[in-house]
Amino acid sequence: MTGLAERAAAWLAELRCEDLPADIVADAKLRILDTLGLILGATASPIGRAVRAGALAMGQGDEARMLGYGDRTTAMAAALVNGTLAHAADFDDTHNRSVMHASAPTVATAMALIGPCALSGRELIAVVAGGIELNCRLGMVTPGAFHRSGFHPTGVIGALVAAMMAGRLYGLAPRVTASAVGIAGSQAAGLLEAYEDGSWAKTLHPGWAGHCGIAAALLARAGFTGPASVLEGRFGVYRAHVQDPRTPIELTRITDRLGTQWEARENSFKPYPCAHAIHPFIDAAIGLHAGGLRAAQIDRVSLPLSPYLMPVIAEPRAAKLRPVTPTHARASLAFCVAAALVHGRFDETLLDDAALADSAVLELAGRIDCVPDPSPPPSGQFRGIVEVATRDGRRVAGRLDHNRGSRENPMSRAELEAKFRAGAAVVFDAARADAIIAAIDGLEAAGDAAALVRLCVP
Repeated sequence: MTGLAERAAAWLAELRCEDLPADIVADAKLRILDTLGLILGATASPIGRAVRAGALAMGQGDEARMLGYGDRTTAMAAALVNGTLAHAADFDDTHNRSVMHASAPTVATAMALIGPCALSGRELIAVVAGGIELNCRLGMVTPGAFHRSGFHPTGVIGALVAAMMAGRLYGLAPRVTASAVGIAGSQAAGLLEAYEDGSWAKTLHPGWAGHCGIAAALLARAGFTGPASVLEGRFGVYRAHVQDPRTPIELTRITDRLGTQWEARENSFKPYPCAHAIHPFIDAAIGLHAGGLRAAQIDRVSLPLSPYLMPVIAEPRAAKLRPVTPTHARASLAFCVAAALVHGRFDETLLDDAALADSAVLELAGRIDCVPDPSPPPSGQFRGIVEVATRDGRRVAGRLDHNRGSRENPMSRAELEAKFRAGAAVVFDAARADAIIAAIDGLEAAGDAAALVRLCVP
């Protein structure tokens, strides 16, 4: 019987742009736009400068480009840099049910392979749409379980899907691509320990996934073998990473109605540069501020949170109340909500080194309690409730049932373009940003997607 990796690889190998529903084509192009804006926006960051220098030290090549920088390098190194930049600000989209960052590793891998694989615009759309869908589906096999075990599914699952994408683009038979997925499974990584001290390792996960997937496909093409049962096997990625026997592993979610029911539709864009589960709390807090509530009036704040998210964005309490780096702060529910309540907004300026020492925010964060929600929302719904007890005895609350950017509460095309332009402005003028948007809008007619790569380098 054909294994799951081979079946998924065969589906991706046969997927064509004309097979995609119109809304999935439009969505794939928006995912490319959003991810490219994040890549360009992170080029001036310390994370960006470090990963670029590290990748250049790994070796030389000329088949691909580091977006935003322009360095010519190998496809593996380009995927490493581009994927890391895409996740550097934790501003990339999330599939709600799996809490999987589906687009960063997918777009980074595809953009790195445009040169060596001579992709057309339609081929780029197809492989991005298919890669995002498979990332969502592989993440749904055990929703939340990777996080509970201390793993980031973007790093683990993203590597497997990157191998499938590279296998398709290198022209490998699905049987050989399944071997590449098996090789990638032995390289897949995604420990969440960086949440403890605010170091940068988590931002590397989408980039390493792309690097790993391309390396695995090249090894498989050369005859190196890997276990085709890497998904369903007794020592495969799910049973190895999720060892609690009470946790269901629903492998049928990978291929059930694949190509007819699109999980990518449940993928949420981000309006804020922080962990996605924090977003509805931020919007609820901003709403309270807009209604006249000020930090000086607040006695205590209670934030009911789904229990599986408590260890990720609320614990350990002492570390979350006083994050030591911007990366640390992006995963702190208390700090982000305090910043939103104090300032009535939330953006990158509230996460820089100076903002981390803001006494008003830190003082308020100390009066915020993150508590397990006794009636948590169902899997796939990010809900935010901010319950405030004021110093004069009042009780007020803000609530958002569906995070902004989700299918139920979508961001507009204008908002997503503005987000892209803000990132692109770090490297390019408005005219170049216009040209990139136009190139993505016209991908179906592009015989050579390399034009998009050229637009994204100085």
